[in-house]
Amino acid sequence: MKTTVLKPAIFAILVLMAFITTTAQSTYTEIYPNIKVAISSEKLSISQYSSKFKGSILDYTETKPDGTQVQAKAYRRNSNIEIFERPAYPAIHTIYKEFYPNGNLKQKGVLLPLQVKVGKWIECDARGDCSIIDHESGRNAFGYNDVLEYLEFEGVYNKTDGNIWKCTFWYTPESRTWGVRVDKNGQQYKMFNFDSTGQEEVKEFDLSGNSNTATPVGSFEQNEETDGLKNRTNR
Repeated sequence: MKTTVLKPAIFAILVLMAFITTTAQSTYTEIYPNIKVAISSEKLSISQYSSKFKGSILDYTETKPDGTQVQAKAYRRNSNIEIFERPAYPAIHTIYKEFYPNGNLKQKGVLLPLQVKVGKWIECDARGDCSIIDHESGRNAFGYNDVLEYLEFEGVYNKTDGNIWKCTFWYTPESRTWGVRVDKNGQQYKMFNFDSTGQEEVKEFDLSGNSNTATPVGSFEQNEETDGLKNRTNR
């Protein structure tokens, strides 16, 4: 009788433990307001791009039914392939993946918008040994999601109001500060500075009518050409 009672109980406990373990091993980078990007190892089917090369160069772009733009780049055959996944507007982040010539993952994570590494990234060596790096370490008061939430509160992010909004981000590790320039309909509109340690208040600057201010590194445009992650810098 005891055995009959205990077996279902033990089974339930084991199922619960397996669920907890699986959940604990699931790694995500979250993008405000409600997007989760799985940070896990994956493999690329190299053959799907073999016919897309033009000579020794791969620079192929396609758009998925949900509006996500996928760009594959390589600078010679039998070299690493970079994949840039850019969700449809109003999302402004890019999912970046780099694969070894055999299709094994080298690194994967989220760029904001195209040049600043945010959240958790996975990095794998040629043998397939992978590790997780958290780029939010030290950004205690204002992480990237806090910045995005603030921009939405200010009415310049996650908007579909008929205006064309473009946000350009940079992060300065030495001072641990964020910079964001906002353009509205092709014109500079505002700039924000955030102290990631929370020791200083958010600073806001009006850029309207001034075309010679706040020139940042990189920018976000849905159809922007890129030169590869290795050629971009976090300022």
